[in-house]
Amino acid sequence: MITHVVLLKLRPGVAVDSTAAREAHAAMSALPTKVPQIRTWQCGFNTTPDVCGWDYVLVSGFDSREALEAYFVHPEHLKVVALWEPISDLAFGDLES
Repeated sequence: MITHVVLLKLRPGVAVDSTAAREAHAAMSALPTKVPQIRTWQCGFNTTPDVCGWDYVLVSGFDSREALEAYFVHPEHLKVVALWEPISDLAFGDLES
């Protein structure tokens, strides 16, 4: 199992309740219905207010490295990336278990 963790920090001037952030979240939330390689999926805006915290968190699971790689290039995933790119900065990491 591969656990894929993504942290997103909204860019200055982009609010959590902005149309762009809400649309990106809705698209992110819908990915498990569109990408068959996804096994587990939790995403949403950070609920801990702290200046050091990131604004959005995704924790997802994939059966294998190959499944994760297929997700990375899946057209539906790329559409979601295109929504987040102009409004946020990204950090991610993967764990194998």
